[in-house]
Amino acid sequence: MADRMGRAWQALRTIAALRADRAQAEHRRTVLAERDAARELAEADTALVEAADAWQRQVVERFDPALRGAYARVLTARAEAQMAATDAQRTAAQAVEAAAATTRREQARAEAVAMQADVALRQARRHADERVLMAIADRAALKWMQR
Repeated sequence: MADRMGRAWQALRTIAALRADRAQAEHRRTVLAERDAARELAEADTALVEAADAWQRQVVERFDPALRGAYARVLTARAEAQMAATDAQRTAAQAVEAAAATTRREQARAEAVAMQADVALRQARRHADERVLMAIADRAALKWMQR
């Protein structure tokens, strides 16, 4: 009985550990995605600053109405790309927080299962020991009664 319970609790421990490992892997994946989003945001910021600088140079050096429209489109496109990168970075940061919370929850679950398993196995062993002692006492009483 104790052996069967031990195997069952070991299986539960394994499942809880696998869930915690999966949560940690997901957290690592989201951290990498956040890092990529931050890099893309930095690149979008740089591109926007370069487009704004080109616009300013064009205005100061030679104001060309034909170039004004092209620079305005480039500046608008880069500003939109920067806003999209900002949104992506914010979403990635939220995903990292959610994954971190899931990881903490799964680790707590694994620790709780391990603690419950230890308690259950100790109780099963104690009950098994009590049954063995009762069987020994019953045999001794039977022998005494047979004399």
